[in-house]
Amino acid sequence: MKAKRIVSLTFVLVMISVIAYAIFATQAIAQDAEAGAEDTALFPWKVIAKDIILVAIFSIVGLIILMIGYKVFDLATPYDLNRQIAEENNVAAGVAVAGVLVSLGLIVAAAMG
Repeated sequence: MKAKRIVSLTFVLVMISVIAYAIFATQAIAQDAEAGAEDTALFPWKVIAKDIILVAIFSIVGLIILMIGYKVFDLATPYDLNRQIAEENNVAAGVAVAGVLVSLGLIVAAAMG
């Protein structure tokens, strides 16, 4: 139960930070592009909504790619990673999975950036 609460809280905090970044980055870009215009809207909601939708789509695609990469790594190893990590508390398997996920995450972030 505690793990679900931590995951939910992390998800909420990430979404809040993504939305805040989208709002402020879009506002800064709009101000730079139209520095001389007097009737610039404070929050261009259409652009912000588009950016939030794109961020959500890229996040979902990135997570799917990470899950597929994890499953491929799990199939390539001679043992079951889930059982090794959860039941047998194998630290080496956990470190190996963490390394694979971090490296895949960097590759996905670079590809989407």
